[in-house]
Amino acid sequence: MLRALMVSLVATALIGSLLYYTLKRSDLSQGQQRDAQASQAFQQEAVAVGRAFASFSASALVVDVAKVQEALVGTWRSGHLADTIVIDHGNRVMAASNAGYVGQQIHDPNWTAIRAQNREAVIRDEPMPGQERVTVIEPIQDKGATIAWARLTFVRPMQPDAVRAPQERLEQVGRIMVPVFVFLAAAIGMAMRFATSRLRQHIRSVVAEAMTDADRPSSRDGELSFRDRGARPGGGSRTAA
Repeated sequence: MLRALMVSLVATALIGSLLYYTLKRSDLSQGQQRDAQASQAFQQEAVAVGRAFASFSASALVVDVAKVQEALVGTWRSGHLADTIVIDHGNRVMAASNAGYVGQQIHDPNWTAIRAQNREAVIRDEPMPGQERVTVIEPIQDKGATIAWARLTFVRPMQPDAVRAPQERLEQVGRIMVPVFVFLAAAIGMAMRFATSRLRQHIRSVVAEAMTDADRPSSRDGELSFRDRGARPGGGSRTAA
């Protein structure tokens, strides 16, 4: 019985390890899939806000740039919108959600290439672990001509990859493996008893057969006995007178 318990324990540990690894891989896959969906929705939201802001700025800039600045400082807000600036043709900030940026020059080496495309651009990066940043650049156009550019930066915290904590996975594996261990112990114990019983029966049959063969006289011993009884003391055979 002790041997059956040891075998069951080893088998349960191996199965439990495989199950834990499978659950971990599943959790990671689900977490990555969920975060990818959230990232896609986040980018779509950022593009929609950027297009709406470019449309608003196109009409406001024609009248007065101060209206754009007032909107950025006051009413123009979005849940993940971290920063917004409006840039003119001379790479100067015309309006910004942070008023301290107004009047400054843009020195980003990539800005010239982005502006030359004269179309919507979406840039995604991770400025720090666990954080996603999406920058939307929209040309602000009036009557088909680009009069300025809007650069909106959105930031959101990323979802953790794992759905369940390691402790939760261990508890789930334990709940599953307890009945498995009981079943294995019972099944292996019965199998070992059956194998032992069959082995004993086979040994008994072999021993019984060997004892039967030992008690039975051989044909050669009978032949020698017959010859000994029929032989004369002088070496010849007896004949009738």
